[in-house]
Parts: sequence; C-alpha cells; structure tokens
Amino acid sequence: MPVSAVLKRQNFNVTPEQEAELLALQSDFEAPSVKDAIFKAVRLARFLRQEIRNGRRIGLKDRKGNVTEVLLPDLQGPGLTSWTYLVERPHSWKKQLFVKGRRLTAGQVWLDMLTNKMTEGEAAENWDLPVEAIEEIVEYCEGNKPLLAMESDEEKLDLSSQGIRLSA
Repeated sequence: MPVSAVLKRQNFNVTPEQEAELLALQSDFEAPSVKDAIFKAVRLARFLRQEIRNGRRIGLKDRKGNVTEVLLPDLQGPGLTSWTYLVERPHSWKKQLFVKGRRLTAGQVWLDMLTNKMTEGEAAENWDLPVEAIEEIVEYCEGNKPLLAMESDEEKLDLSSQGIRLSA
C-alpha cells in the first residue's frame, strides 16, 4: 500500500502568537520540527491525564525534597472521578463541583465546616445532607485545595473590581 494512502494531512491556521508558541515548544523539546514537538507534547499530555485518572497527583520536588502540588486545569477536570453527591455545573469561571440538587458548591460546605469547627455529622445536620455527602465533599475538597484557592482568589478579585471591600 502506498504511504500516501495511510497518511492524512492536517492543515490549520495559526496566529503569529501561536506560531511563536509552537517554535518555543520545538525548542523546549529540542525537536527537529514543530510537528515532532506537537506529538511529544500530545504524548506527554496523554500520559499525565492517564496518571491523573489512575489517582496520581502531579507535583514538583525542590532540592530539599519539598513537594508542591501542581494543578493542571486542562488535565485535572472535576469530572475525572465519579461522585455520588457532587456534579459539574456550567459556570463562567468556576470549575469546582456543586452539591447535587443545590445551588451550593462543595467548597462552601467545606469552608463552613472548617470555619465553624463542625464535625461531619454537624455539617450534615446544618446543611440537611446525608453524612455520606459530607464525607464526599471533604474528600473532594481536600484533594482539590489548589483549585479552591484559585477560585477564592478569583472571587476576591471580582468583588474588589466591583468596589466591594473585604475585611482581612
């Protein structure tokens, strides 16, 4: 079979900024061509996504052995784990999960628990949720602290831009 019958041509337009990114990617990967760099990046992204699906976390270790968890929003979507009491909801910038059937984020429940030093049983009673839902919320929030912190910072910026002052 001729090679041309097996190959499929991909053709797309890129902006000058995108071309600069592709050339930087080629340089970063020390790839002989942009095409090779793209395929290396795709393989890396697919590897990381599979590792995340297998329950692994991504982190950076410094010379002293301290590990900082890295959040990769494009690879670590909230829908990677199946939850019983939590669901995704469309939102312009929030990616965290919501409590099923409520206009309530998992982070709101979790932060309320922490702030008011509630046990899971007390939080379940306070929010009129099963204890299992609270356990799931805690598991989700503990595993997604960087996302919750990022969204909290975003919300503070949004409120500040509206002229709303937050107390320290």
